[in-house]
Amino acid sequence: MDRGEDRQFQYRAITRDGRTVKDIVRARDEPAALRGLMASGLTVTGLSEVVLSQASLADRDFRPGERVLLMRQLALMLQAGVPLLEALETVATGVVARRGRLQLLAVITALKGGSTLGAALRAHAPGFPYYVYAMAEVGEAAGRIPEVLRAAADQMAYEDRLRRDFINALTYPALLACSGVAAVGFIFIEIVPRFSALIASNGGHMPFLSQVVFSVGDFVNAHLIAVGLALAALVALIGLGASHPAGRRGLYAVGQWTPVIGGLLKAREIATWARLTAFSLAHGVALLEASALSREALPAGAFRTGLEAFDFELRTGAAVDVSLGRHTSLTAMDLSLLRAGQRSGALATMFALLADSYDDHLKDRMKQFTALAEPAAIGVISIVVGLIALSLIMALASIYEAVS
Repeated sequence: MDRGEDRQFQYRAITRDGRTVKDIVRARDEPAALRGLMASGLTVTGLSEVVLSQASLADRDFRPGERVLLMRQLALMLQAGVPLLEALETVATGVVARRGRLQLLAVITALKGGSTLGAALRAHAPGFPYYVYAMAEVGEAAGRIPEVLRAAADQMAYEDRLRRDFINALTYPALLACSGVAAVGFIFIEIVPRFSALIASNGGHMPFLSQVVFSVGDFVNAHLIAVGLALAALVALIGLGASHPAGRRGLYAVGQWTPVIGGLLKAREIATWARLTAFSLAHGVALLEASALSREALPAGAFRTGLEAFDFELRTGAAVDVSLGRHTSLTAMDLSLLRAGQRSGALATMFALLADSYDDHLKDRMKQFTALAEPAAIGVISIVVGLIALSLIMALASIYEAVS
């Protein structure tokens, strides 16, 4: 590859509908960058070369924010009349993540071979949220790919914002938990062994709680390196699982059965399914096809299994609300909303209202979870430290009773 192809240019431009955009494009030289931007329907008002560091060219995949920007760029260019292949090639030239760029090039190759956009993205661009691939298929079925990609970008941006807010809210509780673990570790390593030796030298009989605490302390001190390695391996295993698709699916399956997190994931699944179904119906996709496409956007689990049975019953002429009531956990209010939509011919509108309702529910549950995280962390640490302190006091009391 020519070294000139690695040059990147930052530009400011005005779109055909009058909006101002600012981004980075890759080209052989400045005239080539200008020609490419003009061919995309942009009126360039500023263009300057960007000198990239080696870190920015690291061999990595797309970051969440880059995925959102990618979808928005594609939607903007397609809306401006740029052909899909040309839009993808133009976007790919501005990608600085090598693995991400290779994925886009593979998607372009698949499209040239006759593949659909949804199938090409699913096969060659892993890492996008699961609903993106189904939404791309909906856009192709409805002939509204730009609108779908923009909607997918908005949904990804919304979820990324939720994720960042969630992580920020849990930062302080996580620090508390780490401090608590460190304090408990110090107690077991430094303090408990001293009391254990004192009790043994005085021949006192320890209560059961004290025996348990001292046994744990003796085990930790006798196998300190092994315990440390086991904890490090556990952290590494969780991190590796979270970075691998199969591991993320496993963690998601565990989260579905977790009391509080399960409710959050359920609200997210229903909101995504209802939003995609509403979008499909609003753009002329038949109910059976819309239902199948929106179901494909969901991860494996009880809700998706129920929707499979719902799709089967739809083919037999079953009412939407009756079948969903049999096979899913939608509330009576949700079913009433869909019943009214089916009878009035406004099913797409009712699915959109259902999606809005569960989005609001998701936000409320997130706030509740993050509000409870801090006191829960403090409470757990206090209970553990309190039990250890109580065991030490009970051990001292047993010595006193033995002496007296």
